[in-house]
Amino acid sequence: MLEKTIHRTGLTILTHYNPQLPSFAMSYTLKSGSRNEISKDCGIHHFIEHMVFKGSKNYNLKQIAEISDRLGGSLNAYTSKEVTQYYIKAIDEKFNETFSLLSDFLIDATFPEEEFIKEKNVIMQEIKESIDSPDSHTFELFYENIFKDDPLGTPIAGTEDSVDKMDRDYVFNYYKKKYQPENLIISVAGNVSHKDVLKKINEKFKNYPDSKPNKMEFDETKINFKSIIKKRDLKQLYIITGLEGIASNSPLRYSFMVANDILGAGMSSRLFQRIREEKGLAYTISSFPDSFIEGGILMIYSIIEPEKLNEYLKAIQNEMQILKNEGISEFELEKSKDHIKSSVILGLESNTSRMQFIVSQELYNKEALEIKDIIKKIQNLKVDDINKIFNSVLDFNKNSIFCYGNIDNADLEFTITA
Repeated sequence: MLEKTIHRTGLTILTHYNPQLPSFAMSYTLKSGSRNEISKDCGIHHFIEHMVFKGSKNYNLKQIAEISDRLGGSLNAYTSKEVTQYYIKAIDEKFNETFSLLSDFLIDATFPEEEFIKEKNVIMQEIKESIDSPDSHTFELFYENIFKDDPLGTPIAGTEDSVDKMDRDYVFNYYKKKYQPENLIISVAGNVSHKDVLKKINEKFKNYPDSKPNKMEFDETKINFKSIIKKRDLKQLYIITGLEGIASNSPLRYSFMVANDILGAGMSSRLFQRIREEKGLAYTISSFPDSFIEGGILMIYSIIEPEKLNEYLKAIQNEMQILKNEGISEFELEKSKDHIKSSVILGLESNTSRMQFIVSQELYNKEALEIKDIIKKIQNLKVDDINKIFNSVLDFNKNSIFCYGNIDNADLEFTITA
């Protein structure tokens, strides 16, 4: 059962009580990510994510690691375009200790100067490693180009230059301003009651002033539909075709989910069967959406041989045109529904996934849905619903082809056009 409380400080508290397992998962989610950064602060959320693990008012760096291991927990964090999250899972009898640890190092981090210097070097190495990896660097370059002059296009970890210029006091003050209760969501799923969570919250935040929770709001996404080639001496060609997607809270999100599943999300999808199995043009091919609060993109990602580029693009256009002209069959729809329903249900079997689910519902959906509600929405979809998505999304005048590998602009003879 989902319970929600808005604390007097503006902190949003979400719990899902499940006494069937003697464990729980807990997270703090900051309603801010790399998309909130101005150019000179590029990478600052990610830097802060690293620094909060380096010591707090009551725990030093080594104690944070030792206590986490002793609790039997799995402590981790990530920074995304729109949020930053810190999470842990542990056994239920250790809830009080776990809450104290996670809350203290998140809210009362100290950013030791010597650790700041060391971590700056670590993050610089992380950025270099990403550049050396064609797979991850392809996506960073793709976002940089499709979201040109938009914070969505900047790398989450920042650049070598932006990180190198960061100052400890500036980053710490940025952290203190951002990491306030009104910007946070705490979520707990498992064998811990809502009442117990509220009790700990009241103790931890007793000295904070009253406030109201802040909303996540961004300017409209600006998508740059343009074909780009980035030359690099690689054996394979990494290619992304970007199409306009939908917002995270769009009423069409379940139709879009099914449409993507049919297009390229699995081994039985149209693209996998035609491009890989029948034509042998790519070993790797898949499609997936990336949705944000007020917009999104749909990506088709492949790794191919450079000389097969134009043949591959022609095959992609052909499959798009078939979907637009002929639509899907009832069999494809039912197969996709079964696949998605199974994925949704099985994906929420653990406390960690349930915790992530209720946070996502709070952030991106206007209504708090239970699993049965989502399954019903998927089950009620018709063939025509999916065909409308394909006719809307597969717009050949709105696409961006991004190629990363050993080719020149002259090699791109084929462009998807109307």
